[in-house]
Amino acid sequence: MDVAEDLAREWGLTLEEPLHSDASVVIPAGDLVLKVNADWHFEAEHEAEALARYQGEGAVRLVRRDDERRALLIERCRPGTPLWDEPDEITVVSALLPRLSIEVAEPHPFRTVSGEADRWLRELPQRCHPSELLDAALEVLRTVDRSARHLVNQDLHGGNVLRAEREPWLVIDPKPLVGEREIDGVGLLRNADDPRAWVDALAEHGYDRERLWGWGFAHALAWDNAAEAQTIYETFSSGA
Repeated sequence: MDVAEDLAREWGLTLEEPLHSDASVVIPAGDLVLKVNADWHFEAEHEAEALARYQGEGAVRLVRRDDERRALLIERCRPGTPLWDEPDEITVVSALLPRLSIEVAEPHPFRTVSGEADRWLRELPQRCHPSELLDAALEVLRTVDRSARHLVNQDLHGGNVLRAEREPWLVIDPKPLVGEREIDGVGLLRNADDPRAWVDALAEHGYDRERLWGWGFAHALAWDNAAEAQTIYETFSSGA
């Protein structure tokens, strides 16, 4: 909270009651929201840069940033209700994704999908019991496309798309990487009651169906969501 209070003074903010967050301090301030990410939360390291590149197209606008203190000031979504409480989740996300599709040229600050895949290739055999799921996940990681340059979001799901005023729905809280565009689907599959519906919808927008499934279970396993990984893998293996 010390950092948030310092920034509030520097940026002329009147802070309200903090919102619940496990990995950051999130505090509304009128029409804005101040967010300070924890120093251990490396997946959020370049959240501000991703929002800057989205330029408010389908995502919240970045108003101000302090990268050294891992802080950003963004527009506030009102009423801010999450999309996964709505019945048209797939329709809304399918309309947002083309607007968030950006190719990133070198040099850039983002972590890459291939770099993370290399790390997970080392780590997963050490922390997961041998299984068909693990073998399949490792194969996905080994076959990563190292030439892909899409700005993708590892944590896109209905809880991170909020009802807003400037647009009906806006994406918040991106966890950016650069690489295969199918990573956009991992959060959707991980949180889905029926991952097949998401794969079908994203495939209509040009996402590769097999890579969506593969990254769905591989990424869930890498993020320690073993139960979700198993569900996605079993659905894929059943011939979905």
